[in-house]
Amino acid sequence: MKVSINLQIDAVRLAETRQRTLCGGGSIKDLRRPQEREFSLQALNAGARSLETLKEHVDEIRAFLLLSADARAAVLRHGETLAQMCLELAKREAAAKAGGPVR
Repeated sequence: MKVSINLQIDAVRLAETRQRTLCGGGSIKDLRRPQEREFSLQALNAGARSLETLKEHVDEIRAFLLLSADARAAVLRHGETLAQMCLELAKREAAAKAGGPVR
């Protein structure tokens, strides 16, 4: 199930509210109706998965964000072509290091 980033944020904020309520000695039973509880669980799960994906790619994301706005736009427009070029260059470099012919 896909859950928008806005709904994921809402679910995390609700979890924060629940935690604050519990820490204050309150009850969380009345914070959400039963049908909203399942959806909140799904949204929290989606939020956790999104954060895990971001964590796995944090170095690449940070490097991308360090690029100028024009460079980021170019990568977004031509990303697949750039990726293919990088793969081809890596293959050529590996072949050269192994003593093979360089094309």
